[in-house]
Amino acid sequence: MCSFGEIVEPGSRNAWEDWDENIDCQSEIKWQRAIEVPKVINTFLILEGRYLADSIKMQVELKLQHINSVPEYNLKLYKTNDSDCYICVLKDYNLLQSSEIVELIKPFVVSSVDIVTILTKPLVEYQVSEILAENHVIRSLSTSKPLVAKSLAINFPRLEQPNIISGVSAGVICLRESMGLPGTAVVCYIEHPEESHIYELQVLLEKLNIVHMDTKPNNILKSNLYI
Repeated sequence: MCSFGEIVEPGSRNAWEDWDENIDCQSEIKWQRAIEVPKVINTFLILEGRYLADSIKMQVELKLQHINSVPEYNLKLYKTNDSDCYICVLKDYNLLQSSEIVELIKPFVVSSVDIVTILTKPLVEYQVSEILAENHVIRSLSTSKPLVAKSLAINFPRLEQPNIISGVSAGVICLRESMGLPGTAVVCYIEHPEESHIYELQVLLEKLNIVHMDTKPNNILKSNLYI
């Protein structure tokens, strides 16, 4: 699968010991309320980071219905009022919890025709040979199978090596690839998220039918999307 890099495991036993210690302390992740997953979902969106969470905060009453949540994991699940689209919003979660979160939302991941994940990362993490003049960079990664809905066509440049994505978005896209299902991850590297209004992201969110173009985030992003 040429769209993906290799999985890099920790080279030190100390890293594994830290990982194991955290896993042992974790409790089982559960939804606040019982939830029934539809047999078929047209589109499942995953938004990671404060910038994206704040972008849709003002849309909840207008376009989105809050379905469920996991407060201790900063996870909320919404459904659009006018289409068969479910949206999972995550912010400030521990990356060691990624596997548990992916397992929790796996029924939605498996049942969805198309999946798009969007995440934000600090611009300083974007590795490139030349000096950047922009205050943000947007890239994407896709599974071997393209998205079914033509309206979801995403045309951002492909994420170059050695850059990687991690966390829930990475787990979901890898799962979709292993199942032969379509999925696309969009990653936005942002320099000053508290001051930025990323036009391309707002256009994408409107295209996905979850925000209006005049919506702007109003909080500071605290991105922690690392492995």
